[in-house]
Amino acid sequence: MSDHNEHTIDSVDGGMNTGRGNPTILMGIQYSKTVTFQTVNAPAVYMRAQERPHIAIAVDVRAHQLGENQPNFEVELVLQCRGQTAVGNNGEQPTPLFEASLTYAGLFTLQNSTAETFEPLLLIEAPRLLFPGARHVLATLSREAGFLPVVIQQIDFAQLWRNRRAEV
Repeated sequence: MSDHNEHTIDSVDGGMNTGRGNPTILMGIQYSKTVTFQTVNAPAVYMRAQERPHIAIAVDVRAHQLGENQPNFEVELVLQCRGQTAVGNNGEQPTPLFEASLTYAGLFTLQNSTAETFEPLLLIEAPRLLFPGARHVLATLSREAGFLPVVIQQIDFAQLWRNRRAEV
């Protein structure tokens, strides 16, 4: 008998498989599911001096199982974004510049998931993996529309999930 621990490399996720069955999430393809971008009051909006727009953003995460009793899911990260000018020195109202809506999705497979890990994997880890791609699409859209790129800081998806659970 051998006294060494046996480990195998899992070629799909590159992790060490020691037989413990840790819950994991595997990401497949990522894609822009729906995209809309509306420039408000074009071309007059471009006559104003260019400054970084003030951004209001709403975030939602949705997960859909792709087949009954299957570990495969589509997770959608929905970003609703509105850009506007700053409040004027004379108290003038901000001017809307643009509105954007992006549903950025990905296909995920859960492995060894339990009731306790199911939601956190799909509603925290999956959107965390999708976020860099979604942020890039939104920045590119705003830049290509003639505005300074929208720069969104990292989102705390764990806190978003906790807030959503507290509402229920």
